[in-house]
Amino acid sequence: MTIAIIGASGDIGQRLALLLVSSGLLAKDHRLLLVGRSSGASSHLIHGLLEDLRDAFGGVLPSVEVCLDPERVDAQVVVMAAGVTFPRSPTTEFTRERLRSYNLDVFRYYADLVSPGSTVIHVSNPVELGVKVFGDRLGPNKVVGMGCLLDTLRFRKEIARAWGVPVGDVSAMVLGDHGPLMVPLWSSVKVSGWGRETTQAKIQKELAIEFHEPLMGVWSRLISDMKKKPLVEIFRELDRMPMLYRLFIRPWLTHYSGSKTVIGPAGAIMMILKDLLTKGWFFGPLHVALRGEFYGFHGIMAVPAVMDLKGVVQVVEVPLWDLEQEQLQHANAGIMGRL
Repeated sequence: MTIAIIGASGDIGQRLALLLVSSGLLAKDHRLLLVGRSSGASSHLIHGLLEDLRDAFGGVLPSVEVCLDPERVDAQVVVMAAGVTFPRSPTTEFTRERLRSYNLDVFRYYADLVSPGSTVIHVSNPVELGVKVFGDRLGPNKVVGMGCLLDTLRFRKEIARAWGVPVGDVSAMVLGDHGPLMVPLWSSVKVSGWGRETTQAKIQKELAIEFHEPLMGVWSRLISDMKKKPLVEIFRELDRMPMLYRLFIRPWLTHYSGSKTVIGPAGAIMMILKDLLTKGWFFGPLHVALRGEFYGFHGIMAVPAVMDLKGVVQVVEVPLWDLEQEQLQHANAGIMGRL
């Protein structure tokens, strides 16, 4: 079995390669391809990354190879992590529309070269656009996006921090958009060892927190505050805000702190790869191309889905509150409007 990381020279690609090599999941008959292009900086960086991995793991390094000719990428699983990301500085003017225009050509380039038999886990933003482009080339069931899986992990973390429980005890999902139209499913929240009444009381308390400002207005204000306040103070202010604000804004504060958001996405991809390599399938919130299987929705959106090494197997229609259905309709319209 071969796993290819397109964009292996980038921050997330490098981190993913490290996690995958150190995980012990790669057997002797597995190959890991670090994919870049012969033109540009990646041709040097990927060779350096391979040597760095050899230094760290010596004789126990699995089969890792450099591939600088994307046309030769023939892998069962392809992780698409190539493309431009947002600048580190909040003062640099860079919109979501500009990100889309930059990465559209990148997505098309690699989608045309990936083997038709590959299953693609799309990481690069805008993730919905990437899922559409690769799905148009390879078939809608051959590509998934992991954006809302990362949002789901963040949702569980926020609940655990707010409620004082281990994050491993929290079950919850985020669906819809990997962006401001994401929909945290409070109907899906469960805490191990808690009864329904205790959990519902906590949920009602969270939902009672008032939205005093529009989400994007709060985002802009807190990002601006980074120039004049310690980041820890801004995080404390954010902790008192509604959950949607915390979910959407905290990663931006992390990104603009200089740390960027690299480990989280790599960890989310590893969750998928671990299940695929050990169980042969993965279930969770994934961006897929819908054709009415989930409450009649069509187009690209994150929903609960089962995938295996050949692609999307099933979309799972979980129970939703009426409000959550309305929020997903809004998210679906927003996503399709952007695409």
